[in-house]
Amino acid sequence: MLTLGALERAIKAAVEFIAINRSSDGLWRDFQTDAGASSDWVTAFVAYALGHVGHLNDAILDTLKLLLFRQRPNGGWSYNKTVPTDCDSTAWVLMSFSVAPAWKPSSVVRGIRYIKNHQDMTLGGFSTYSDQDHIDRFIGVTDSNLTEGWCYVHPCVTGVALQSLIAHGEQVHSCCIISATKYLLLERDTSGLWRSYWWKGYGYSTYHAMRALYMSRALNTDQASRTRFSLLIKQQKDGGWNDSSGQRSEVFATAFNVLSLLLLPDPITIQAADRGAAWLLRQQNSDGSWPTSPILRIPPPMVREPKDIEAWRTNQLGTGVIIEDGARIFTSAAALWSLSIFRSMID
Repeated sequence: MLTLGALERAIKAAVEFIAINRSSDGLWRDFQTDAGASSDWVTAFVAYALGHVGHLNDAILDTLKLLLFRQRPNGGWSYNKTVPTDCDSTAWVLMSFSVAPAWKPSSVVRGIRYIKNHQDMTLGGFSTYSDQDHIDRFIGVTDSNLTEGWCYVHPCVTGVALQSLIAHGEQVHSCCIISATKYLLLERDTSGLWRSYWWKGYGYSTYHAMRALYMSRALNTDQASRTRFSLLIKQQKDGGWNDSSGQRSEVFATAFNVLSLLLLPDPITIQAADRGAAWLLRQQNSDGSWPTSPILRIPPPMVREPKDIEAWRTNQLGTGVIIEDGARIFTSAAALWSLSIFRSMID
């Protein structure tokens, strides 16, 4: 079993790395794409992760206040200031607000309204973009079929959107929540895991789908057991996970698989999570960060199913690519979040 002392040292070093690498304007930036680096979305993810460390210092609270002023007139937030608003970024901003005082409830109300406008009530899931976001204009196309993939519903977006709504008071018996939970349950594969649209592999999407379903009280014991079994058998001998076709364990996948196991606490899953956390500690760099790998997938906007792409380019601009977070901020925040939750479970 990992010692609390080792965990505390790793967490402290990670917090210091993330604090040092905040931009001068108070935001975090990562993932270099054709649209530039992300600011609002990455900042919200990092702030939410830091919220699980156990304290929010003044600098973090100041960052969240900055996000308030970056809300667009339509109620949404975005990848960065030049890109149209999207449901996923907005959900992450609301998630980050859920760990801090509610300074401006009206901003949250507008954000919730924006997220709900991205739900397909027939399918139940949430899409990244809707027609009202005009992502077609931004990328310079006039045929709506050319953005069909980005405007379609996806589990990785739905899981976070659902959590953000419930975190801000949406009742689990509302039509919105019930419809979304049915969608998530239908999207689970035969192994009990969820594949992602925007992320390589299953780790990120499985955790967020699981947590959304638990918050919604919509996952029964048998369903959870199947997911638990798959996560356990996919753990590698070194204690880590690779959630795609690779053989080497990766930090991002391991962080989210540990988080998923901690949703299913019993002696066996805690032991597996302990091995995963120990692997994460062994990978931590001397500066408090973690090594990254290609994790963020950017499908061509007309593609609904990433599996239809035969070959993905790595760490390049454009679409049809899988890229790493070059600043190591996103991956490090995920590892920090995972270790912080693990610490709370064994403390």
